[in-house]
Amino acid sequence: MFAEKAVLTAQVGDAEIARVEEMRQQLPMAALTQDRAFLAANASWLAPYFDMERDSFELVFQTWLLRVGGRTIVIDPCNGNGRERPVLPAFHRLDTPFLEQFEATGVRPEDVDYVFCTHLHCDHCGWNTRLSGGRWVPTFPKARYLFVRREAERWDPARPDHCSVDYNVGVFEDSVRPVIEAGLADLVPDRHPILPGLTIEPAYGHTAGHSLLHLESRGEEAYFTGDAFHHPLQVLRPGLHLEGCDDRAAAIATREYLCRTIAERAALMIPAHFAGPHCGRIVSEGSGFRFEGQG
Repeated sequence: MFAEKAVLTAQVGDAEIARVEEMRQQLPMAALTQDRAFLAANASWLAPYFDMERDSFELVFQTWLLRVGGRTIVIDPCNGNGRERPVLPAFHRLDTPFLEQFEATGVRPEDVDYVFCTHLHCDHCGWNTRLSGGRWVPTFPKARYLFVRREAERWDPARPDHCSVDYNVGVFEDSVRPVIEAGLADLVPDRHPILPGLTIEPAYGHTAGHSLLHLESRGEEAYFTGDAFHHPLQVLRPGLHLEGCDDRAAAIATREYLCRTIAERAALMIPAHFAGPHCGRIVSEGSGFRFEGQG
């Protein structure tokens, strides 16, 4: 069980899910859509996800902590402290109490069995490591870190086919390679079972190897969807898009697939960055879908 003061977000069958928040960032709604009529038509439910006075929305940078089958899994360990991210000032040389908040859940870093990054952008793998004695060392020293091979190869700057992007420079070196060199990394295929009822599945587009985590427990299901969605409006219009994807068309196709699948299976969707309610359900409505926040 998590500690009483943990941010317990959801229970899915026998699985418990808690949330550890690192930071928040405001983005202009125009980065997602400039359709004022569309925003006005959805104003009745958008209040938690759209600051109408500032014409902006909030991205929450948070790690999901899952306990199931006697194991503890960390999903998307945020940005991390002390990183050189000059292209992204909001993430540059952070100094947050993330680890203290993490331990407030009742879980210590050495208690973690698995770490899974849906992808290897800087805000999803930073706390894979921490600075110790001037070097980057694994934060979760007894865990197996699960990297989808396709994704790890996409970001490895040592590969001759590496395609660099300025906002992710240095991430592999400070947040991925130290884990591999410590012998704690498993490079896994696109579809990979971790435990009974817990499987890594493809969700391509945002990055070349972007993946999700599919949880099934006692007839209930949840999908940890990473950055397949950044905002609930993308459930209504999967074509809405934030910049920064490897393959925009594939990202849209992934959203369309997930809307259908999550709705059909009455599953809980647990995205990486939604403001509260941080997760929810996708419900069929007419020829499309809508999002209902929960938790």
